[in-house]
Amino acid sequence: MMRGVCGTDRVEAGAMRTRAGAPSRTPAPPAMREQILAVAARLFSQRGYANTTLRSIAQQAGIQAGSIYHHFDSKDEIAARVLDEGIAAVTESVRHRLDELPRGADMRERLGAAVEGHLHGMLDRGEFTAAHIRIYRYVSDAARQHHRAIRSAYTKLWDELLQQAADAGLLRTDIPVPMVRQFLVGALNWPVDWYDPRRGSLEQLAARITALALDGMVRHAPSPRPRAARREALAR
Repeated sequence: MMRGVCGTDRVEAGAMRTRAGAPSRTPAPPAMREQILAVAARLFSQRGYANTTLRSIAQQAGIQAGSIYHHFDSKDEIAARVLDEGIAAVTESVRHRLDELPRGADMRERLGAAVEGHLHGMLDRGEFTAAHIRIYRYVSDAARQHHRAIRSAYTKLWDELLQQAADAGLLRTDIPVPMVRQFLVGALNWPVDWYDPRRGSLEQLAARITALALDGMVRHAPSPRPRAARREALAR
């Protein structure tokens, strides 16, 4: 962001007042770091990775472009941290929902709790998770490499849960667990774009998605009675 001489003088005067003991309006470093990440997540989710510049992040965070380098080395590092925040929020929420279940909860209850946890974590940190969905395939290899461990841990969490469901006889056996996970988690990601709490609670949404995932969307009509059974019923 360009600045004239008068602007420079005002900044320098403000810095002198701060050194003299007056309170500064600039957030402390940890707060500023979080502010930069929040702004970056919002811009990534709205504009994508390529169309979000360090200058635009700095401008909306209320700092000079060069000041970003006091907190992050590059846009790649910011992107990697945004990706981490999105997955960490969802992972923590899923684990929390699973831990809250009573001892002896069956696999359907466990899957339902995981679905609700994913949705809650995703919507609670909507801009971070929306940014994750939008930019993951477009960030650099270095950013993906930095983020890979936390992403793999979340994938493993779902694979283990779904494998337990398969071992318990809850899932069909002709479709591999990784494909089931890709289908389910992919479906769980999209409400970040369209969910409106005025149309129903998060619990209702989770229950409906769980029903769709486990029971399907096709309504199964009752099987027709065999002819002999029908004749017997009519003779009564």
